[in-house]
Amino acid sequence: MRAWLAVFVCLAALSAAAVSAHATTTPPSVLVIGDSVATGMFWHDDAIAVMQKNLGVHWEVAVCRTIGGMSCPFDGERPPTLLQVVAALGVVPPTVVVVVGYNDPTPTFPSEVDAAMSALSAAGARNVIWLTLREARAPYRLFNAVLAQAQERWPQLVLVDWNAASESHPTWFQNDDVHLTRLGGLAMAHLAHGAVVRIFNPLHVPATPLWLPPGRPHAMRLRAAGGTPPYRWRVAAGRPPPGFHLLANGTLTTEAGRRASVLVEVTDADGSTADMQVLER
Repeated sequence: MRAWLAVFVCLAALSAAAVSAHATTTPPSVLVIGDSVATGMFWHDDAIAVMQKNLGVHWEVAVCRTIGGMSCPFDGERPPTLLQVVAALGVVPPTVVVVVGYNDPTPTFPSEVDAAMSALSAAGARNVIWLTLREARAPYRLFNAVLAQAQERWPQLVLVDWNAASESHPTWFQNDDVHLTRLGGLAMAHLAHGAVVRIFNPLHVPATPLWLPPGRPHAMRLRAAGGTPPYRWRVAAGRPPPGFHLLANGTLTTEAGRRASVLVEVTDADGSTADMQVLER
């Protein structure tokens, strides 16, 4: 039990320190540059709240935006391209989220990705989180391959797989299977927010297994830190013995004399996960 108490005290101190640090520091600044697909986040208050939780977000979202060249017309106007937005700002935050590419011509897409990364890096971006495109149309699979190749040239580029995350969720999309419903905007906001939080304060649990002293019952509350609360716990692998109970809030109880070897997993509000081995010999 002493080992567990030490883990509990350590995690409690870690959580308290994280809360204190958050209370006394300015939230990390994040720039979101998006086209009409990103309006699924920007036009819904609940998605905005998810994206802005514990972050200082500046939104640059416009229908018909392209990376470079000339944006397509919407309501009689052409919005500034990504490159024009960056040039107008001059300086960007260290973290930039990009949801752009759906309106770009296939021949120029590779060179425009490099131009975007060059401009963003020169303006101060250290992490460019680019959401992959929903592969609902022929060019978008090619565009995702181009982004994957660009990742080899640009260490600042972090690809977040929106295509894979959204694959089995038709209710997230309007009839064109690209633009988002409110549910899709909320899902994209969680995915993007989780990617940003993993840079600044990733979800974590102790790296070493939790050893339960044998031959006695146990009752405790598992703790996690980082990520975006609330947390949900579950048994991810292994066969819990009779009397082993883990609630979603992290409350763990065991009966005396039951040996256990299970992997428990915690998931935060954005869907990020971390796991920890629980052992009793």
